Amino acid sequence: MMTQTHHDAAQAILEVRDAAVHFPLGGRRSLRAVDGVSFEVYPRETFGIIGESGSGKSTLGRSLVCLQSLSSGQLLHEGVDPRQLGARELREHRRSFQMVFQDPNASLNPRIPVGLSVREPLDIASKGTRAEREERVFELMQRVGLHHTLATRYPHELSGGQKQRVNIARALTHMPRLIVCDEVVAALDVSIQADVLNLFAELQRDFGLTYVFISHDLGVVSHISDRIAVMYLGHFMELGPTEALTENPLHPYTQALLAAEPIPLPPSMRGPRTPPLAGEIPSPVNPPSGCRFRTRCPRAEARCASEVPEWRQLAPGHWVACHFAGKGDAA
Repeated sequence: MMTQTHHDAAQAILEVRDAAVHFPLGGRRSLRAVDGVSFEVYPRETFGIIGESGSGKSTLGRSLVCLQSLSSGQLLHEGVDPRQLGARELREHRRSFQMVFQDPNASLNPRIPVGLSVREPLDIASKGTRAEREERVFELMQRVGLHHTLATRYPHELSGGQKQRVNIARALTHMPRLIVCDEVVAALDVSIQADVLNLFAELQRDFGLTYVFISHDLGVVSHISDRIAVMYLGHFMELGPTEALTENPLHPYTQALLAAEPIPLPPSMRGPRTPPLAGEIPSPVNPPSGCRFRTRCPRAEARCASEVPEWRQLAPGHWVACHFAGKGDAA
C-alpha cells in the first residue's frame, strides 16, 4: 500500500459535497444513481471506492471528471468549481482531471493506430510541433511498458493488457493532477492485473499523481489504496484508512464484502466467517427507507427502516453509517 498522505498539511485536490446524480424517468420518478456523498481526496493519495454493480460508483467516477453533471451538491477541483467555468476554460481545466475506463478495447478507435490515439489530445491542444508530439508519444508508450514500434499497430493487434497501457499513456499526455480509474483491471487476465497495478504505483511515485480507484474487487482496492469508501445504492456506508477498514470493518456491508473475498488457506485453517450476502441490491429507483442496506442486513431492526443512520466518525478518519456500529458486538 502507498504511503499515507498527511491530510492536514495539504489542500484537497478534490472536494465533493453532498453530491447527487439522479436520472429522470418521467413523472416524479428518477433513478438515484448517486444520492448524497461527501469526501475529499488529497495530493498523491489513492482513494478507493468499492461496491457491488449498481452501487453508483461508476456514475460517481464520471461526475468527478465532469463527464456526468451533478443533479445537486458541489464538486471542487483544487478549490475551483468547474461548473462555473466558461467552455474554453473548462476544456483547459479538464486536461488536469482524466479518466481510464474499464473496457480497454472500447476506449480506442479501431480505425486508427494506437499511437495516433495517444497523440490525439496533443494534436487537439496544438502542443509543440508534429515531431515533438510524435516524440512525446514514444516516450509515454515506453514509460507504460510498451515498445515504441507498437505505435503503428491497430487495437485489434494488441492484447488487452497492452491496450489498457495505451489508454494509460493517453491519459498522461497532459500530465494530469488526478486520474479516475474505473475498474481498470477488471477486463484483464489475472496474470497481468498485478503488473498494471504496479505500473499505476510507479507512475504515481514518478509523476506525483493522485488516483480515485473504483472497483468491485476489495482485494484490488486494498492493495493500492490509502483510504477506501464503501458504496451501496448511492450512499457511502463506510470510509476509512485501508488498514483500519480491512482489519476492523464497522459496517455489516463491509464485513460481508470482506467475507466474500477468497482465502488462500485450506478449509481446516480458516476461522469462522460472516455469512455471505443474500439477495440482490435493491433498485435505485425505489430505494429502501431508513438504512438502504437494511433489506439485506443480518442485524436490521425496526429502527433501521424508520431512521436514516447518522454519518459518524468512530475513530480518526474512520466514518460509518450504521445505528449499531461501535456498540459492543453489534456490527
